[in-house]
Amino acid sequence: MKIRAAVLGALITLSPTVAIADSPDGSVLINLLDVAEPRADASLLAPQSQRSTGGYSLLTAPLETDEFFVAGVTWEGPAPTAVDIRVLEHGQWGAWYALEIETGEGGRDGTEPFIAGGAEGIQVRISGDAIPEDLDLALLDGHGADNVREEAPSEASTVPMPGTESARAINADEPASEPLLETGGAGAAEPLTQADVQALAAVDAPRVIARAGWGETRVPPAWKPSYANLGSAVIHHTAGSNTYTASQAPSVVRSIHDYHTYSWGRGWDDIGYNFLVDRFGTIYEGRYGTLASAKGKMVVGGHAAPANTGSVGISVMGTYTGSVQPSASSITAIEDIIAWQFSAAGLDPEGTWTFYNSNLGRYSTVPAVLGHRDVSSTVCPGNIYPLLPSLRRSVAAKIDSAGEPVRGDNDLAIYKTNDFGPVANSIQYFGKTGDELYVGNILGNGDLPFIRRGNTFILAEGPGSPTSTRTYTLGTAGQEVYTGDIRGSGKEAIILRSGNRFDIYEDPSTNRPTSSINFGRAGDEVFVFDWDGDGMDEIAVRRGNTFYLKWMVTSGNADREINYGRRGDEVYVGSWSSNAVETITVRRGNTYYMNYTNSSGVADKQFNYGKVSDRVVVGDWDRDGRDGLGVVRDLSK
Repeated sequence: MKIRAAVLGALITLSPTVAIADSPDGSVLINLLDVAEPRADASLLAPQSQRSTGGYSLLTAPLETDEFFVAGVTWEGPAPTAVDIRVLEHGQWGAWYALEIETGEGGRDGTEPFIAGGAEGIQVRISGDAIPEDLDLALLDGHGADNVREEAPSEASTVPMPGTESARAINADEPASEPLLETGGAGAAEPLTQADVQALAAVDAPRVIARAGWGETRVPPAWKPSYANLGSAVIHHTAGSNTYTASQAPSVVRSIHDYHTYSWGRGWDDIGYNFLVDRFGTIYEGRYGTLASAKGKMVVGGHAAPANTGSVGISVMGTYTGSVQPSASSITAIEDIIAWQFSAAGLDPEGTWTFYNSNLGRYSTVPAVLGHRDVSSTVCPGNIYPLLPSLRRSVAAKIDSAGEPVRGDNDLAIYKTNDFGPVANSIQYFGKTGDELYVGNILGNGDLPFIRRGNTFILAEGPGSPTSTRTYTLGTAGQEVYTGDIRGSGKEAIILRSGNRFDIYEDPSTNRPTSSINFGRAGDEVFVFDWDGDGMDEIAVRRGNTFYLKWMVTSGNADREINYGRRGDEVYVGSWSSNAVETITVRRGNTYYMNYTNSSGVADKQFNYGKVSDRVVVGDWDRDGRDGLGVVRDLSK
């Protein structure tokens, strides 16, 4: 590998060339050295702000770019001493930020990903005794990265304030702690004192946006996930801006994935983190296979070498340094993930974890819930780190309170199965005799039960018993009730049917339908589901064993017809397999015939569950992107 030595005290700047055109592939790669030329003028150097003596070895011009959400710098050969970035957002240049240097983790060495809230410009400066020959800046906007563009941007029309080229990075004084070096024998995290009790008290899964939900449906072509016994949780934060919006967050996740995955980025097998949390508290599945991990196991990630095996990596998207604190929602999300995973594994969040530290050639002991800095010389996770003691206590309290569900004054019980085995995976008590019970993602918190009494709707806010509720008044008594995500927003509307008219209530806080349509006939059976996999639910009707399907929720004729099952079959729809399409299942007695493709023919899966007299509901109980079944029984009878 050729290394270009930079003369200390000299300065390299980026020569402006053509502007970047619209990039539908979503990624741009800039080789900083290919477009750099030496400058003799070193007057901008500031020895007091540099990481190595003699000044910055490379300073780009302020560059104009298309909107991007993640930036990162990678190289081959010896690492630079420091990489600093600042970005142009909303017409203003931000402060310099010093990125973590990550080496020896496989793939290309590089920096941590720098998050931008839709930036339109960037400037980079490098310090080091030698500048690598192959030094690249990657810009990603979350639209995909299969065909990276290699074009250099022009100099930005909005320039930073004079004299700021050598300003100190805002996180320059943060001390990087030494990793803990306590040694002990081999072993996993210490079990809970009452592990035999806690094993029966699993905490329900929080709502997690699966990979398909944020836009990643590809399976790594040459990579098979490996699993290990879960022993710890490692908390991270990323670098960069905290100004991204809720609608931009999935693009940030996709951009981090692409930066970690593609050969021109870090070149890892997949995204390093197991879970990512945005500043609004939304949880995203990261590494492929994370949600498929069995209880007490976790897919091996790439987030905290040498402690990747046996840990779950959770990264909060944003920078939490100086006076910037994480949101309460993001901390709660971290607690929910750890409580869910640790309760299933029988781990004590206030205990310790012993793992083989390959960097030291011996075993090390760290807290079971730890920060990245506990196993590596890094400042990560910033201001989240001092919160870890209280976070551990909160997780322990959530596990302790997750005993058998409390029936209270409820008469109705929902016996939920995620794996279609003969025994329920969990039970929730909700509703009284005479209540009509339904399931839907009305509040955006996942599939939860709700009941109707007349035209009063009472919605559960959580999957446990007891749970808090919300109450709304909608429509009139006697209308048929359905739910569906007709806009692909991640929340379902309540749909009330009278004859062949459907009143759609997207906002249940107002007793006024958002829209109304006419479809089918008054005597048709109705099903609302995403049968074409476009992320939006459609209304379908059934006559005999023929289903009439439409591409969208509008009045008019059907777009497709299929035949499945027999007259008299009970029919349920859900996303039963790993694809995004919701498909048909028929029930005869307590035998279910499940279809994965919405095509005529024999069933793909057959199984038995519950009693013939049970009423059946459908929901994604464990938030893994696949639906399960629930049977409802009135315990007062």
